[in-house]
Amino acid sequence: MEVELGCADAQFAFDLARRWPARPVVGLEIRDKVVAINRDKAAREGFENLYFGYVNLNVDLDRVFEADQVTRFHLLFPDPWFKVRHQKRRVADELLCETMAHQLKQGGEVHIASDVFEIALDAMEVFESPRVEAMGFRNLAGAWKFSRENPTGIASKREDTTLARGQRVWRLRYVFEKNYDARAAAVSP
Repeated sequence: MEVELGCADAQFAFDLARRWPARPVVGLEIRDKVVAINRDKAAREGFENLYFGYVNLNVDLDRVFEADQVTRFHLLFPDPWFKVRHQKRRVADELLCETMAHQLKQGGEVHIASDVFEIALDAMEVFESPRVEAMGFRNLAGAWKFSRENPTGIASKREDTTLARGQRVWRLRYVFEKNYDARAAAVSP
């Protein structure tokens, strides 16, 4: 199961469901109206593998999926919340990582993309922290490095706009390995 967190218009989720019709794709969004629009569109277009749900990621995600159910989470272009007093609203935090660690299958992945360097760096800081590494997340590009690869080859509407402007997409990819020991990996030759 592929899950887009904060799917908005869900261009990415729709394209993903088209590409892999046998794979369940879930788009989660905090705006009820947007969820209803996406559900109606999926029904009109006859998707049998595409689902949408209302979720406040910072509060509800731990109740959405069972353990070992998700193959990949996509967090694409989350809102930046630049003001310091609003940064607590950023989506990528330790609690979200704990939830994803519970819900991801062994070898599952978290894919993050942003057009704002500071947001991508903030997410990297969360995932590269000792506590989150100890949960089993490992950066596929290497510690403290950005990835150039899009694991699906599918772009969201925001990514299309960003690339059309000639701007960079800052991408992170973390694999989840339940028995990964970051400290042992750091000292291995």
